[in-house]
Amino acid sequence: MARVDIGTIANVAAPRMLLFFVTFILYFSLIGLTERSTIESTILKCLPIVSLWIFVLLTGFKLKKSHRYKHLILIGLIFSCSGDILLNYDLFEAGMAGFGVAQIFYISAFGFHPVKPWFALPLYGLGATAVGFMFDNLPLVIKICLPIYGILLLTMCWRSLARIDSAKNILRMTCGVGSILFMISDSIIAIDKFYTPIRNAQVAIMVTYYVAQFGIALSVIEQSGPAKTAKSSSSKQSQNDGVENGIEP
Repeated sequence: MARVDIGTIANVAAPRMLLFFVTFILYFSLIGLTERSTIESTILKCLPIVSLWIFVLLTGFKLKKSHRYKHLILIGLIFSCSGDILLNYDLFEAGMAGFGVAQIFYISAFGFHPVKPWFALPLYGLGATAVGFMFDNLPLVIKICLPIYGILLLTMCWRSLARIDSAKNILRMTCGVGSILFMISDSIIAIDKFYTPIRNAQVAIMVTYYVAQFGIALSVIEQSGPAKTAKSSSSKQSQNDGVENGIEP
């Protein structure tokens, strides 16, 4: 995949991400006026993620094998939305399953090359330590589900970070940061629910979660036409410069 410069990212993402920013602000402005487990709160909660579906579809989405990365990210966002709905109706185990499937699709999108195991070891170590602290407080079903989900979440984070080949690759850096924020968001949920209450937990959970999904969704630009357009424009400019300097293309 070709790298995309910051200018191209801004030109492509800004207009298409406008709906996400509007729904993000809308959620935090109005969610306090609704009650949990209602249609209104569910719609508000899902709107930012649905806006990311639209963003992916607007970045040259095609049903071709070459767009497999976009397909997988979109499916991951769809299952994330199912998890949001289930959690909003206090169906915690089912919601965890929805997010677990989302992580599987994100992992499939990121792939396993290059391996970079040095990212995996500290992540799995932290995950095992966190589950160990909470384990005695977990209901029986969660004692089985949480470690499984934790492995999927940490693997998603590992694979996202492993894709970063340079600090200049803004999209992969943003995706990597997004994966870390996803891990932080879910960690706050687990700690607040099963270990000790966290002040303003819901705000922290949703801010990190939405920004995480934003970072992951933004990475589809790397597989979009605008990158080729930018490359073509650069080539055309070089030809024009050559003509101005008396050099025939």
